[in-house]
Amino acid sequence: MQKSDPDSNHRLLEDLSEMTVKTYKELELTKQILNEKELQLMDLATVSHEKIKESAKMNKELKNKVEFLQEIATSLNEKNDVLERLNLELETQKTHYNQLTRKLKKDLANIAMREKNLEIQRNKLSFEVEKKTRDLIKSEKMASVGQLSSRLVHDLRNPLTVVKSTVELLKLGNKEMDKKTAEKFERIQRAMKKISYQIEDVLDFVRQSELHLKRQSISEILESTLSTMDIPSSVKIKNDIRKVIINCDSRKLEAIFTNIITNAIQAMKEKGEIKIKTLDDGDFVIIKIEDSGPGMPKSTMNNIFEPLFTTKETGTGLGLSICKSIVEQHGGSIEVSSPPTVFTITLPKNLLGYYKAN
Repeated sequence: MQKSDPDSNHRLLEDLSEMTVKTYKELELTKQILNEKELQLMDLATVSHEKIKESAKMNKELKNKVEFLQEIATSLNEKNDVLERLNLELETQKTHYNQLTRKLKKDLANIAMREKNLEIQRNKLSFEVEKKTRDLIKSEKMASVGQLSSRLVHDLRNPLTVVKSTVELLKLGNKEMDKKTAEKFERIQRAMKKISYQIEDVLDFVRQSELHLKRQSISEILESTLSTMDIPSSVKIKNDIRKVIINCDSRKLEAIFTNIITNAIQAMKEKGEIKIKTLDDGDFVIIKIEDSGPGMPKSTMNNIFEPLFTTKETGTGLGLSICKSIVEQHGGSIEVSSPPTVFTITLPKNLLGYYKAN
């Protein structure tokens, strides 16, 4: 067995001792480090615990808030359901209201239409009543005119026949009369014819005698009318007459022109100017007779063609109503405007053609 070396053992012990010291130091250092780590872990654990507690608290608060929000959401859902139900009911009511509104509008339209129809019928009935009333008044006037006409015929025809016979005898007894005297006799005879025609016109107004139609120039009828009238020298006649041929009863048209021109002379107090103008308007002829008198009020114009209406103290009120009747017999129209006073007569050129067309 080999013996150990004391020095070697000593060195070994020294090494072991040194290693032990070193190891002890290292262990102390490790222990210190571990203590520090333990303190750090403890601090970390403490902090973590606080954080966990804080997190737990926050989590609880958050949970409470979530639960509160859930309650609010549940309440909102319930209210939303209520609102949806109310909205559905509102839509139903709105649809019903719209239906009622449409029905109401339709009913109101029907009521308005009925009211309009009733108003039209009322106006029509009112017009018919007024027309019947006017016709009745006119009939009464016509009865008066008939009586007046009978008296006029009886009172005028006999003396007119005497005058006519006397003139004829005077002419026969004065065969060698001078030209001026002959013209006076001719004028007297034309005046008597005019009176006879006026008597017949009054009767024609009552009984509406037939027209004796003949194609004739309107200018010739107007010239014939003026030649038979006793027009004062202070009254000037200004003519713008075209030669227009029409189918008419010339005698009755002469009566119209005589009446209107005589009225114009009287309105001007036998002093002024009368303009007579004719216009060729296709199938019609238009005759305008204008005077320079003072004109007439609207109330007079509205009634001037009515039978028995007159503004003259000695007038019968038949002249212009007879004129209107004759014009209408010819299928025409007569109007008056003022001031200045203008009578406008429109007549068809071909009366037979006018009646066929209508």
